[in-house]
Amino acid sequence: MVHRSTHDLDRALLDLHSVQEMKDFWTMTRRVLHEALPLHFICLCLRPFVLLPSTVFREKAPFASEAEFKLFQELSPLQSYLAARPGTTFVRMSDIIPDSELVGTEFFRRFMAPYEDRYFACFCFWHAGAFQGLIGLHRTADQRDFGASEIEFLACLHPHFDTVLQRILSLHRERAVRLSLERLLVNLPIATVLVDWDLRATYRNRTAMELCALWNHGPINGRIDDFRLPAPVLDYCETFKAKWNACHHRVCSLLGPAGFTLRHPTIAGLRASVNLLQLDAAPLSMPVFLVRLELQSENCNGRVAADAKKFACVSRLSLREREVAILVGQGSSNDEIAQDLGKSVLTVKKQLRSIYEKLEIPSRSRLIALLR
Repeated sequence: MVHRSTHDLDRALLDLHSVQEMKDFWTMTRRVLHEALPLHFICLCLRPFVLLPSTVFREKAPFASEAEFKLFQELSPLQSYLAARPGTTFVRMSDIIPDSELVGTEFFRRFMAPYEDRYFACFCFWHAGAFQGLIGLHRTADQRDFGASEIEFLACLHPHFDTVLQRILSLHRERAVRLSLERLLVNLPIATVLVDWDLRATYRNRTAMELCALWNHGPINGRIDDFRLPAPVLDYCETFKAKWNACHHRVCSLLGPAGFTLRHPTIAGLRASVNLLQLDAAPLSMPVFLVRLELQSENCNGRVAADAKKFACVSRLSLREREVAILVGQGSSNDEIAQDLGKSVLTVKKQLRSIYEKLEIPSRSRLIALLR
């Protein structure tokens, strides 16, 4: 029989829909389910992105090591069942394997019996056909298996958990992508293009626009307002994407610094390199293609020489200006620099203007790139 305290359960569901972080989702999930019906314990296993290991929460019987968790996955009858039935939202262990057979398995002897765990059911979560994780419901022998009325009631709860989980993962995705892109800003002086998994250019700087125009139209007819990635680069990304196997990402050549290099067929020294960028902590998003363009020509060498000259000019900075420059290079804001050095923000701004003039650079991002 379903155990319901309507007022407490409704309140718990309202609180569930207000959470923003995964740890709070876990806390409220336990509260909702323990309010809803009698349970021995609850677990939450999430693997929303195949590039990262699973995150596991368990009220009881925690895994002693990653190796033990992998063995649990290998022995569990649930793995093959879900692989053959994508989109399943709720299932009982007794639907997968007869109860009389379950008790004779190594899985039961090793992972259920020692913890008085007798019956199991779970909510399953999917996104774009890929398994994202589950909420496991465990019962003792005395609590008995989940009945038809309980399954019907739990089916009404699944949309609540799924809505909140997808919202949290979306927030984490946006946050991870934003932080990663902010870290990439130090590459602004380099010709850089970011291409998402749908092969759309989500970011490019002016230097990249200039070199793409040179690649596409030549040195005379190039127009940077007509931005298009070179066709060979897009073709390569499209071919790579079609062959992508996320399970083999650790041996993917594009994750190394060398990446893949394409050279322009007629313009000597013009080349593009392609790397795969799994944005920091992005348990939440597909990889991004990082395309960098380079022109090893007389003009380019002149620019490198100019940068070397500017770097040598750092010796002209005063001691105080050097302190400010170093902190800028470490990513500190003006407010943080002022606090660290015991100055006013206005003084820091004045010293930054002096630094820009002495080094003949236009901006903070150029200073950071120069120092690094």
